[in-house]
Amino acid sequence: MAKSDSMDLTRRAVVGGMGAAGLGATYAALAPRAYAQEKKPIKVSFWTFDNPQQRPWVNKRVKLFTEQNPHVKIDFQWFAFGDLGKKLSVGFATGTAPDGFVSQDWFMPVWLDKNLLAPLDVGKLGYANYQAFAKDFAPAFVEGATVNGKVYGYPMWFYGYCNYLNTKQFKEVGLDPDKDWPQTWDQLGEVAKKLTVKDGDKFTRQGFKFAMHAAQWTMIQFNPILVGAGGSWFDQSGKCIVNNDAGVRAMTIRASIAQKYGAEDPADSIATNPIPGMDFLKERASMFFCHPLPLELVKAQNPAMLEGNYFRPVQYPGSAPGKGISTAYGFNLVINAGASPDKQEVLHDLYKFMMSDLVDAWRDAAPFTFAKKGGWEDNAEVQKFPYVNEIIKAGSNGVALPRTLVFNELADSMHRGVQKIMLSKADIKSTLNEVAAEVDRATAAYKKA
Repeated sequence: MAKSDSMDLTRRAVVGGMGAAGLGATYAALAPRAYAQEKKPIKVSFWTFDNPQQRPWVNKRVKLFTEQNPHVKIDFQWFAFGDLGKKLSVGFATGTAPDGFVSQDWFMPVWLDKNLLAPLDVGKLGYANYQAFAKDFAPAFVEGATVNGKVYGYPMWFYGYCNYLNTKQFKEVGLDPDKDWPQTWDQLGEVAKKLTVKDGDKFTRQGFKFAMHAAQWTMIQFNPILVGAGGSWFDQSGKCIVNNDAGVRAMTIRASIAQKYGAEDPADSIATNPIPGMDFLKERASMFFCHPLPLELVKAQNPAMLEGNYFRPVQYPGSAPGKGISTAYGFNLVINAGASPDKQEVLHDLYKFMMSDLVDAWRDAAPFTFAKKGGWEDNAEVQKFPYVNEIIKAGSNGVALPRTLVFNELADSMHRGVQKIMLSKADIKSTLNEVAAEVDRATAAYKKA
């Protein structure tokens, strides 16, 4: 279910809710950009994904913007992380899509192919030209947000995943978390097996945990295993080839933690869309591939874990030590091509305001890192975050999710396939054949439509 908040706020409410130091200076610096009070009232709609850290920061910046621009009202709505793309697809199909929204970068090909996004005016975002804009962000991210020198997405966060370890549990079984963390897939299985605790046939602690609760997480966690095994989602013609030898090899690795090493029960999880790492946070699993974990989230779910400082991120395992890669992805602020010129003007100003203070964003949503190059990594507040450079490294070395026009269909098919393999012990090759056939049918239907 969507949440919404129509923003018509008093100065007292905003100032009272600022919290973080330095916002007053930001307010003063940006005040000359504010619209005059006599401007015609305007209402714009804006959607984003739900997340315990990022969404509240976006919400705060939207509120501050409407305080400075009292003629603007923003219908702000948010949806579960895995549902946002589908909600947007339905919105565009029914004419109810928002004026502006946050797009996960893997959905950009769909919006661009259908001409659903308005090009951004980089001058209104503070850049002299396209070259200056492109130079400010990671090349892979810019590539997914631009077409023929036109910019369609203003990059926000960009980060990779790490393997999170419960260091207390490592030490309990005689492992040194700083030296013995798994660097290959075989090592992951052996270490997970050693960390596993069972009472008869029932797990009281899983050595490692894959996410099984959502299609998006199935994709995020399997993607680097496939790429690292020499595989690919599609060939050059667009045919799905996840069922080739490399795909089977990758899925065998994916299944091995449970089926070979006996270190995981795929059916036993308390993960949710808001908190996919709940099994790790509640110490029901010793390792988990996860996005950067905010300290406030750890504190809220397991104060003892935070106080004892017995968790840390390391890089993914790989085919050989030092070859581990994870999925890295990001988010773009975009504008609906159907939004009126005056709404597009407001959204440009809103987006520039939102991203004008990355230290404020870090302060509220750490340790989620940004697509922007420089200007924040070396900040003292950023560098004092535990293992921040390990987190930055994961994003820098990560691989993107597949750029495809049928991402939702691919994700749903893969999720069903993984469920069959892990919960019903279905044959890997046969199941991946079914997945590839489903995805090829979806591609054909898209092209026909």
